[in-house]
Amino acid sequence: MTQLEFARDDQGNEQGLFIPEADQTAVWLLGGLAQVRVPGAATRNSFTVVEHTGKRGYTTPLHVHDFEDEVFIVLDGTLRMICDGKEQIAEAGSTMIVPRTVPHGFVATSQDARFLTIHSTPQPDRRPQFDLFLDAEIPRAKALTLPTEEAAAEAAVDLDHIIALGTKYAYGYAGPAPTP
Repeated sequence: MTQLEFARDDQGNEQGLFIPEADQTAVWLLGGLAQVRVPGAATRNSFTVVEHTGKRGYTTPLHVHDFEDEVFIVLDGTLRMICDGKEQIAEAGSTMIVPRTVPHGFVATSQDARFLTIHSTPQPDRRPQFDLFLDAEIPRAKALTLPTEEAAAEAAVDLDHIIALGTKYAYGYAGPAPTP
């Protein structure tokens, strides 16, 4: 991840931050493409924005975040969301808000899906962890496309390893992934 600094005026006041796509972390995660559009470091560690792109079946296991609230905003396609044991069908334009410590997961049920996740830390002494996890633990995408089957196999990270990293990045496994 590139070091981020706000532009400043002549008096030293922050003016804004531009993050070109080339400087954004992009990884192939569980068969999909995850791009960290806004890392926590760019928001004084208050939130992170990740864009996800995947085909039907793109999913995560049920999990919890210890101190991150998570917001899903579906841009294209349809997701089946599981939140605290309840199922919702989220089509383009839908938003799902998941408070920290609530078990949740998703699966893309449409042919293609694209959505944002916003990871927010309402506690002042905490910072979003998802971008740190992606940056440090998941191999970089070789292109800003979905991985080919061969590339997905090459970039695959063992799910047991991802689960074991939960303590380091403040998340926990809560059950198997939903299916389409």
